[in-house]
Amino acid sequence: MTVPFFRLSSPGRRTAFGLLAAMLVLSMCNAPSWALHMPKVAELPASALQPFMQSNSQIWDAIVPLPDGRMLLEAPAWVGNTGPQLFVRSTDGQLEPWPNAAWNGTEGDSASRFVALGGLTRTADGHIWVLDSGVTNRKTPPAAPPKLVEIDPATNTVLRVVPIQASALRPGSILSGIAVHGTTAYVPDSGVAGLLVIDTTTATARRFLDHHPDLIASRPIVTPNGPVRDSSGHYAAVDASMVAVSPDGSWIVLQAPGQYLSRVSTAIFNDPDITPAAFEESVTQWFKTPSLGGMTIDNDGTLYWADITTASILSYTTGRVPRRLITDPRLQWPTTPGLDGHGHLYVSASQIDHSTAFGAPTATITWPITIYELTLPTTPPPG
Repeated sequence: MTVPFFRLSSPGRRTAFGLLAAMLVLSMCNAPSWALHMPKVAELPASALQPFMQSNSQIWDAIVPLPDGRMLLEAPAWVGNTGPQLFVRSTDGQLEPWPNAAWNGTEGDSASRFVALGGLTRTADGHIWVLDSGVTNRKTPPAAPPKLVEIDPATNTVLRVVPIQASALRPGSILSGIAVHGTTAYVPDSGVAGLLVIDTTTATARRFLDHHPDLIASRPIVTPNGPVRDSSGHYAAVDASMVAVSPDGSWIVLQAPGQYLSRVSTAIFNDPDITPAAFEESVTQWFKTPSLGGMTIDNDGTLYWADITTASILSYTTGRVPRRLITDPRLQWPTTPGLDGHGHLYVSASQIDHSTAFGAPTATITWPITIYELTLPTTPPPG
């Protein structure tokens, strides 16, 4: 098809340019402040990143430090782990299945044990919410229905199990990632792009942003060695699998590993008058991130990202100020980091691209898997 090209006379050009300038000024007045570019040079030296613990058998992919000094570690089945999927590390370094061995068993009623963990988070009341996707292998059908599990770390007991309604799922759904504020849980679907908003009191699940382009894996996941491919040679495709909710619950951020970061106001999920078009347009591209292996959010709303592409830890303030905290080749596929509230971040160099997660018949992990401790900067963002 030939696209027509229209020439304007000089007065016409002046008028058109004047209108365009006026429109640009109006849009700049109404638009949020633009994000700065991510710095190319890291702020911290390599000495700020120190090995914290190692494993010769488990691939850790999420860390949640507890206020009493203990630490929760997720070792999900979908990356090839066998045995317990959720551990607690005591202050003396000992590891035990958490909340107990029965919940980490491999046999029995799937409603009362972990089948395939897909994320965990700590809420303002101190409780832990765990997502069990029920999908032990992304290439095979679910082994069990998905569910949410609430656990009290003070007593190490399960408080309740919230089954996820099948009506909120799609053929091929693989739930991954969880954020909770109050009685609302936000769970992305990494198999068929979408977002589940779950009332944890009534176990009512609603599905939003179905097949939204900002939640779809439209870009390859890129590591320092290039794009990640599955066993068939195709680019590994994982839709939105990361989510975080602001401390006041007013917004969430979503991202697929190979997509850009998007921000959404949570008010739209309870607006009965919002139109489908307005719903689609409510998703705002918040930052053109590299490929990410995980994210977490601090009490002040600052996001911390595990950058797969450049082996870095990045941060992003609510004022949209990006920081490259550290870049280190030891961070091979860093995953969901954890903050201890005392100036330290913990992150696993998981080597997931060398696991069986994307269809490889055997793993090529270089053991041990190392969790690193990063001492965060005490200075404000560079001006």
